[in-house]
Amino acid sequence: MYSIIDIETNGLNSKRGKITEIAIFKHDGEKIVEEFQTLINPETPIPYEITRITGISSQMVEDAPKFYQVAKEILEITEDSVFVAHNVNFDYGFIQEEFKNLGYTFKRKKLCTVKQSKLLLPGHRSYSLGRICKDLGIPIEGRHRAAGDARATVTLFEKLLEVDSDLGTKRKASEQLSKYLHPEFDISKILEAPKKTGVYYLFNEKGDIIYVGKSTNIRTRLNNHLRQPKTNKAMRMHNEVADVDYRVTGSELMALLVESEEIKRIKPKFNSALKRNNFPFGIIMEEDLFGYMTLSVVKYNQSHNPYSTFTTKASAQNRLEQLSREYRLCLGLCGLQKCGSGCVTKAVEECNGAALYEEEPTCYNERVREALESLTVLGKDALIIDRGKDEDSLSAILIQGNKYIGYGIFDPEFQNNKDEILEQISYKEDNPDSRYIIASYLKHKRVKQIIPLG
Repeated sequence: MYSIIDIETNGLNSKRGKITEIAIFKHDGEKIVEEFQTLINPETPIPYEITRITGISSQMVEDAPKFYQVAKEILEITEDSVFVAHNVNFDYGFIQEEFKNLGYTFKRKKLCTVKQSKLLLPGHRSYSLGRICKDLGIPIEGRHRAAGDARATVTLFEKLLEVDSDLGTKRKASEQLSKYLHPEFDISKILEAPKKTGVYYLFNEKGDIIYVGKSTNIRTRLNNHLRQPKTNKAMRMHNEVADVDYRVTGSELMALLVESEEIKRIKPKFNSALKRNNFPFGIIMEEDLFGYMTLSVVKYNQSHNPYSTFTTKASAQNRLEQLSREYRLCLGLCGLQKCGSGCVTKAVEECNGAALYEEEPTCYNERVREALESLTVLGKDALIIDRGKDEDSLSAILIQGNKYIGYGIFDPEFQNNKDEILEQISYKEDNPDSRYIIASYLKHKRVKQIIPLG
C-alpha cells in the first residue's frame, strides 16, 4: 500500500514553519482506495508571500482543525504503507516534526517521485512537479494546493508503476543496472570488479573505448555509473556499452593522472572535458640581448615551458600585472606596455627603470626569480610517494623543473633509495592539466611521502 501525500506550509523550514493543508490518497498499486484532505490551522501567521503562491490565507485556516486534532487520522491512513511524495523529504520532514512536537515519533518507509522519475523517465530538462506533469500531459487542477498537487502525483506515480512494477523495492545490484545496456553486456564483470582505486574503461560492441573514468572504488562506481540513466547523453552511452575493463592504481593521484592521460590519448566518444587543452595560455621567461629576464604571455606550444598556465589570455595578463606590482618588475620587460623616457611607472617610482637600463640586470633578475618561484605550480623537484596497486608496492610521481615527468611502481623496500625509484619511472607527456591535477591534489589531500630532489 502507498500513501501519496502533499502538504502546504507557511514556511520552507520544518523547524520554523507549520503545515496549513494536507491531502493523502491511499493507493493499493492499482487505484485510490481511501483519501483524506483538510486545511490545518498552523497557529502562526501565514506570510503574504506564501498566500500569493498557495492562495491559503490566515483567515481561511482560522476555523480549521489544528494538527493535533487530525493527527490520529493521519496515522491511521498512512499505517502499513509507503509514504510517497514529490520531493518526499520536504513533506515527510514537516509531518515528522509536527508529530515530534506532540511527543510522538512518526516513521514510515519513503518513496520520492522526483528520484524515481529521474531513474525511470530520463531526458527531461526539469523534474519539478509542474514541469514533469506538463511534459507527460498530466493535468494539475489547483496547483500549489495539497489536493491538486497530490492528485497529480498519484497520476505520475501510476505512470512510474507502468515502467517498473517493483517501484521503490530494494533489488540486487545486478537488477539495478540500466535496462538500456547492450544485450551482450556481461553484468558479472561489474560484480567481479575490485573495490579498489583505479581507472575503468567502457567499450562498445566493436571494442572501441567510448568512456574512461576514475574511482576510489571501481566496482561501486561501475555499478552506480551503469544504473538507470538520468540524461539523454547517458542513455545514448548506455545503449552502446558492451564491455568494461579496469586498471588498479592504488593511488588516487595516479588514477587522476592516468585518466587524464588516457582521455587525451584515446579521445573517447563520451568524454569531453579532458580532450582539449583547458589552459592554452601561459607565462614564459626569456633573456634578452642585454641579460634581462623578460616575462610574457603566450599561447604556448611544445617549444615553450610556461611557469604557469591559464584558461584565458586576460587572466594570464592580470596575473602578470599582479606580479609586476608585487615585485616591482618593469611593465616593458613584461610585455605589458612600451617604455621610453616618459615612462609613467618609473616616474611614480613603481619600478626601477630596468627597460631604460637604469637598473643592473643582476638586481632586476633576482626579483624576477622570486616572482617566478611564487608562480611555480608544482614547487621544487620531488618524488611524490603514495600507495601502490597492492600491499607489496608503492607508487612514485616525478616532478622536475615545474614539469610533470612521469610515474612508476616500486618495491617498498626501496622507499628511501631515490636512484632505485627513479629507474622505475615511466616518462609521460607533461601538460597543464597534469600539473593542475598534481598541484590541486597536494593542496587538498595527503600522500605517504614527498622526497625532495637536490
